[in-house]
Amino acid sequence: MKKRNIIDMIILVAFLCLFIAMIIQLLPLLEEVIENRKDESIIAKTVDASGWRGPPALIGLAALQVIFPVMPAAAIGILTGLSYGVIWGSVIFLGGIALGNLFVVFLIRRIEGLLTNKIKHKTKKKHSGLLSKENLERIKKPEIVAFFLFMIPFISGAGPYLFAETSVKLWKYIIAVIAGSIPTAIIYVFLGERISQGSYTTAIIIAAILVIAIVLILVFKNKIMSIIMSDAINDEQPKDTLDEGGEM
Repeated sequence: MKKRNIIDMIILVAFLCLFIAMIIQLLPLLEEVIENRKDESIIAKTVDASGWRGPPALIGLAALQVIFPVMPAAAIGILTGLSYGVIWGSVIFLGGIALGNLFVVFLIRRIEGLLTNKIKHKTKKKHSGLLSKENLERIKKPEIVAFFLFMIPFISGAGPYLFAETSVKLWKYIIAVIAGSIPTAIIYVFLGERISQGSYTTAIIIAAILVIAIVLILVFKNKIMSIIMSDAINDEQPKDTLDEGGEM
């Protein structure tokens, strides 16, 4: 085994051990979330009672919703706002999102680094989708697309799994993830903070606006991403190169 592969294996094992440790530490909080999923105020009290372990626990929970996109990001963001308010809640939630994306992208790239060229060649497939690896690789600054992608709820969950397959630098990707997630994160934690203050009318108005915005984004998501991708490719590559690449 090559020295590079040995280093990759050590890093991979270390990351997996950290992931298992994080899951074990979060089990009590996860059980609380499942048991009281309809009343986040009870979960918030559990977080408050955790003392200094509360912020790391919520960072871990926010990271898990990136690793497992089936987990509701909105619920975790609202819980974070309930527990720590708008400012610290946003910092904690964004920190978890950054950590989760870092974990997924780094892990996927390390696993790919351990594969032989033969296996890569046999499993490599061509995709013609809008956010396919081929289309993303045609853009010199894919982090710009990542930024816009993470501004769209429910679609952003695919982000780390898409961009792990590209050559975008990890630090640029993480910065794009954090910047793109700021608006949604602030809305989630502000909603939680309003609930914690008993401002239910404000919370309902914010929730209604958020739902309307999400519905509109989901309805026009393909058009939005098509415009973003088209503009990015047109800005970065000559027209004849775009024509040779085929349809998006």
